[in-house]
Amino acid sequence: MPLMAELEKARDYGDVFSLVKKVVKRNLGLHRVGLMLYLGNLPLSVGAFHPLGTNDLVLNRRLLKSKTGLDHKSHVFAILLHEYLHSLGFTDERQVRRLTYKLCLDNFGRQSPVVEATLTGPWVNLSEEDFDELEPELDLELVRNFEHVEGGYII
Repeated sequence: MPLMAELEKARDYGDVFSLVKKVVKRNLGLHRVGLMLYLGNLPLSVGAFHPLGTNDLVLNRRLLKSKTGLDHKSHVFAILLHEYLHSLGFTDERQVRRLTYKLCLDNFGRQSPVVEATLTGPWVNLSEEDFDELEPELDLELVRNFEHVEGGYII
């Protein structure tokens, strides 16, 4: 099944992340397990982050709440890919941005919404008022069943 069709069928963050891992394994030969995803009320200037040395990925729920359907999945894919690359040891932000774009381009094609998401980011349709709204606290929420692991592992 083509990757775009798999993304369209994805039901949750875990399904999208499985595709991210598939792309990275196929193209870079890299893989890791044991990651956890959190949604949080981050400042709008931050899409997501991976605290180095942890198993955590944190996505900005405020940025993604305005996205729906394939647009939402495309942005989630691009952001998770970017943060997964950080978790694999790529620390240079420019390198990770270029690699994220290249992997999306090679796997989805130039006209796909995934490639568009890597170029525009989730900020493209925000209004000036969106940037004025501040959330009172981070309010991290663990996403259950995020990583689909094939085979056992020890944490």
